[in-house]
Amino acid sequence: MPKTKTKKPRSSGKANAKKSRTAHAAIKAKTQGAPSDKINIDQLAELLNLPSWEKIDELNHQHYWEVARGAEDELAAESDARDEVYGQWYDAVEHAASTLFGEHDLELQPVGSKTPSRPHQLKVVPSTSWTSSANKIRETINGVGAFHFNNLQEFLASGPYTARQAVLSHLSWIRRRPDVYGSPSARGLYDRSW
Repeated sequence: MPKTKTKKPRSSGKANAKKSRTAHAAIKAKTQGAPSDKINIDQLAELLNLPSWEKIDELNHQHYWEVARGAEDELAAESDARDEVYGQWYDAVEHAASTLFGEHDLELQPVGSKTPSRPHQLKVVPSTSWTSSANKIRETINGVGAFHFNNLQEFLASGPYTARQAVLSHLSWIRRRPDVYGSPSARGLYDRSW
């Protein structure tokens, strides 16, 4: 019998499996670390270096007790007092955040709701475009002086980022805009809202 050469089929084993895992890892890395456009009021307070609800609540225990003392239903009166303080705190944080985000062409839109007037989560969206917001954040970063980006393309290339990713990855710089432009700070806006 004559011998015929047969070609070995391409290996679908280790090499292809490794290539598949590598591709999957790259996709996973891109999506896993992606910054979220959702933020809650506690995260906003932390981002802007404002007092947390826990701290405000703790500072007001005496106030709750004084308001409730002598009421027919002391527990309900204490709860109402606490709800009122929470509302004031929430509104002050939201006001400070909305003002500073607005200076970067960003808005905070409600997503779902805890109560009709005070949403549990907010979504960060551009008021004009992600590109415009990224450029405003770049200007704030340049003004603080820690880094300097000559133009938006250089800023985006530093990631590399899309304009949306650059904005969402650099939200913490928003609180520094008053240092650069002399506008009221997050704390000043917060304090005036009480």
